[in-house]
Amino acid sequence: MSLDMAEIKHVAALSKLGLSAAELKRYGEQLGAILSYIDQLAEVDTSQVETATRLGENFNVWADDKATPWDDDGRQIALEQTLEMKDGQVKVPRVLE
Repeated sequence: MSLDMAEIKHVAALSKLGLSAAELKRYGEQLGAILSYIDQLAEVDTSQVETATRLGENFNVWADDKATPWDDDGRQIALEQTLEMKDGQVKVPRVLE
């Protein structure tokens, strides 16, 4: 499937990508190849294939979320390996502003 330059620019704008002319051409060709492959997949006869609702028995299996206390030795070893401490706790760079 071939895309015209307006469609490629539109997809780039939706993706908030500022692309050069060479990048638009290259990515346009790659996107066209992907869409051609999707067209090929759409032609495959799947009428005899049973619909899959689950791909396995284990679905959203999570371990229980519970705190595990450290013994004093383990805590001390961990604290000795930190770069910076404050009031007996590990000090890390701010994540949120």
